[in-house]
Formats: sequence, structure tokens, C-alpha cells
Amino acid sequence: MVLVSGSFLAPLLEVTFLQELLVLVTFAFSFTLWRRLKPQKEALKGVFSCGVPQPKDGFPAPQKVVKTQEDFSREEQEHAKTTEKEMQNLFANGEFTRALNVYRRCERNGWEVLFTEELFTSLVQSGIRVSKLDVVERTLRTMKRIKMKPSLEFWQLTLKMLSSRKHFALCLVAYSIFECQIPVDKVIYSCLINAGLESKQLKRIPDLLKKFSQASLKAKDHILHFRCYVQLGACAHEALQLFRSLAPEVTNLMLNLALHACVNQREEEAAYALLSEAKGMEERHLVKEKIVDIVSYNTVLKGFSAAKRSDRCFDLLKDLMSHGLEPNEISLAALMEAGQNRVASEIGEVLLRSVSMGSKLTPGLYKAFLHGLVRANQISQALALYEAMKEQKVALTDIAVFSVLIKALVDQRDSRKAFELVEDLKAEGLQLDDLLLTHVLEACRHECNYQLGKKFYQDALDSGVTPSEVTLVTLLKLFGRCGASEEAFQTLKTWESLHKRRPSVIHYTCLMQGCFRSKNYELAWASYQLMLENGIQPDDTTISTLISGMVQGHQWDKVLPLAPLASLATLRLAAQKAPEQEIGQLKALMKKASHKGA
Repeated sequence: MVLVSGSFLAPLLEVTFLQELLVLVTFAFSFTLWRRLKPQKEALKGVFSCGVPQPKDGFPAPQKVVKTQEDFSREEQEHAKTTEKEMQNLFANGEFTRALNVYRRCERNGWEVLFTEELFTSLVQSGIRVSKLDVVERTLRTMKRIKMKPSLEFWQLTLKMLSSRKHFALCLVAYSIFECQIPVDKVIYSCLINAGLESKQLKRIPDLLKKFSQASLKAKDHILHFRCYVQLGACAHEALQLFRSLAPEVTNLMLNLALHACVNQREEEAAYALLSEAKGMEERHLVKEKIVDIVSYNTVLKGFSAAKRSDRCFDLLKDLMSHGLEPNEISLAALMEAGQNRVASEIGEVLLRSVSMGSKLTPGLYKAFLHGLVRANQISQALALYEAMKEQKVALTDIAVFSVLIKALVDQRDSRKAFELVEDLKAEGLQLDDLLLTHVLEACRHECNYQLGKKFYQDALDSGVTPSEVTLVTLLKLFGRCGASEEAFQTLKTWESLHKRRPSVIHYTCLMQGCFRSKNYELAWASYQLMLENGIQPDDTTISTLISGMVQGHQWDKVLPLAPLASLATLRLAAQKAPEQEIGQLKALMKKASHKGA
């Protein structure tokens, strides 16, 4: 390397330093100038772009200059009228696409200001008919841009068409475009309010409802107010006030909606007071028609039921019957959902007393009361009501009645009475279905009655019942309880070929448990082999069941092949009872299983 003296480097370093200093000064001056000029630029931008929407990229959106009719010559205006007639003919002949193409050519020339409302009406209505909603929206925005004020008839026709075709979102878009220019009319705003309700735009409802109220309304038109109060969920006071102000022209629907609004706001007592007030109007003939019906009572019943006011539910039931009405299925469901067995018992006693005195209920009401009493665990009263139905020769054509009662009796281990109901079912000309068959087989298992269960099962098959997977589990449990392991094995072996359904690992495990119950270890092992042959992989429950059963039977030659598949807990249980010659292998497998778990 050649060394250069300091006298040679000094001028070079001085020049380099001056260049860098000049760059820094230039940068500082430019930055200061830019900071000072930026506010002025922003101010000028605000002045020149006032009223012009600015996109996010900072460039002003291009604004189309709206021409007026005076900007066109007489020839152009005449030509526009001729073109409009041509488009009207195309719309009338159903040639929407051709008419739309002609309109777009005219729009490029700015002729849209020369067209009449009739053409825009045809364009909008044709677009709705062919579901070209983008064309409809663009047309509405064009009408707004050229400062056209659509007539009352235009809005009525357009919004009714959109509502009838369930284009609720576009109804609200049209309102957003014109808003203050839309006439205050009950037809128009009823369509808009309905669109808001259907599309769940509840925040817009109060403003729409306020403008709807400014229209010329009749009493029946206020039903829409009550519908809105129900949907908004916080207008019970407004509903009550409006109902009272409309008397004596209130209707049944108004009452029921007002009650619904109160119940939605959890004002059950207010709803009950309104119901009593409506009854008083009827009694004093202050209304033109009857306004209290079973729906009115059921609405208030549901409110008290949701609040768990069982005492008020029972009082309301008595009030309902004193008013000359008959409770229905919905009434009972609301009563039972109050969650008080005492009330269910009282209802059952009143019902049985009225039936014994000759009162007759509809079959649907009998069914509802039976379901309710069973849900309330009033089985004895449900059976007493069933016997009363038989005495009154009520046609029991619904198998669900028997299914509910038989299931309740099986759960209470009253198999004898359950079998009696099965005979009554057959006497009515009904057949066991899959669900009832499962209940009956469960009753036979409780009684350990293999022959009767087999008979029920065969009769159901002969009547065309297709047993389900749950039925198969119950059948295998019955066979296992009664020691019929061989028949259980054959049933499972032929199940897929007979019923076109493949047994699962649950069914094979259930079969093995039955085999172990009768100490038939060879058959349990054969069941395991059958499962593997059919491509069913054992789960932890299956392996645990097999090893536990084989350990109990000292079948160690079958335990060791299963041990690699077993969990550590299962192996520990097996090792506690294993002979000395097998303990070594089990401990080695336990060690391997513990390392695998870690």
C-alpha cells in the first residue's frame, strides 16, 4: 500500500465537506418552504372543491353537468319525444333490453332531462318486473340528479311493486335518495315501514312511523302502529295510549297486538289490566264487535308463564272459562311452562271434575292436557284423563297420545299398565312405530320378559316398521338381560343385510356386555372378531369392556392381544388380577403406555 501525505489529502477533504454542507442547507430550505406553503394549498383546495365530493385518493370526483331543456335545440327536443315514444312501445311489448339500450344512448347525450315522468315510470316498473334492481336504483338516482319530482302515483306504484316482490332493501334505498321529497301518504309510508320491519331496520321505524301518522288515517290504519310497537319491544305505554284513544273503533287485532307489546316489555300486569278493560268495553257495548278471544287470553298467559307467575296463570284460566271461551293447546302449554306442579295438579283436578260432569273437550285439547300433565309428572291424573276419554268414546287416532303415556309408564317401571296401553292402541287400529317399539322393548327389559319383547318386535317388523339404531341397542340390551346372547349375536350379524343399516361400535359393545353377563366369553370374543371383519374399529370403551370381561373370566390368552390397544388405567386393573406368568408382559405394556401418554 502506498502512503499518501497529509498535505495532499487536505484540499480534497475540504471540498467534500463543503459539498455535504450545501446538500444539508438545500434540504432544510426546501423543507421549510414546503411546510409554509402546505396550509395555503389546503385552503385553496377547500375553496375550489366546496360542495364537490372528494374520494379517498384525494382527486375530486368528476361531476356531470346537468343540462336543461333550454340547452337543446327544437330539433333535438322533437327527436327526444320521438325516441321516448319508441321506448314506450318497446316497454309495452316486453322488450326491456332494447329499450334500455336506447335510453343509455340518449343518456350519453344528456337527453334524460327531455324525458317525461311516464318514461321513467315505465323504466322503473319494467326493471322491477325483470328483477334488474341495479337499473331501478340508477334510474332513481338519475331522476334525483335532474331534479325531477316524482308524483304521488309514481311512488305508490313503485313501492307497492317493490314490496310485493319483497325487494325491501331497495324500498329503503329509494327513501334515502329522495326522503324529504316523498309525499306524505299512508300507502307510501306503509310500504316503507313494512320494508323496515321485514329487513330488521328497526332504527328507521320511529321516523317513518312519525311521517305515517301525519297522513290522513282511518282507525283500521293504526294497526301498523301496533305492529311496530310489537317489533320495537319498548313501546308498551304508546300501545296502551293509542288503543284507548281509538275506542270505540278498536278491533280484535289491535287488542292482541297491544297485549303482545306489553308482554314483550314484560308488563304482564298492564296486559292483564288492558284485557279486563277490553272485556268491560264488550259488556257495556262500547265497541262495535267482540274484541276479546282465546288469542287475547293466550298472549297474557304466555307473559305470566314466562315470569313463572303460576298463580296468575291459574286465575286467568278461570277467567277465560267464565268468559265463555274454551282453553286450547296453547293455553295449556303456557300453563304448564309456568313450572309449578301444584298448579298442574289443580288444573288436572278441575279438568277431571268438569269431564266427570259431562263436559266434552276436543281431541286436540285432550291431547294437550295429557302432554302437559305428563310433563308436570302428574302421571296418575294423566291416566285418569285417559280413562275418561275412553268412557266418553273420544277417538284416539293420534299415536303420540299413547307414546307419551307409555314412555311415562316405562320410566316409572309400571310395565303392566304400559302393556295394557299397547293393547288399547291395537284395538284402535293403530300400529307400533319405531319410537313406541323402543319404549315397549325397554319395558320388557325391565320385566326380563324375553318372549313378550320378541313378539312385539316381530309384530312391528311384520307391520312394516323399520327399526332404528336406538331400537337395536334396546333389543340387544333385552337379549343380554335375558341371557339370549346367541340370538343377539345372530341378530347383529344379519342386521345390515335385513335392514340396510350398518351397526356401529356401540352395538357391538352392547352385544359383548350381554355375553359377559351370561359368562359366554367365547361368544364375546367372536363378537369382537365379527366387528373387525365388518371394518368397525374398536374405541376405548370397547377395549375396556373386553379386557374387563376377559379378566373376570380369567381369559388371559385373549387379554394379552388386546393389551397394546388398552389405556393405562385398564392395564393397571388387569395387572391387579393377572397370574404371575402374565404380570411381566402387562407391566412392560404399562410402561410402554405410560411413555406414550407422556
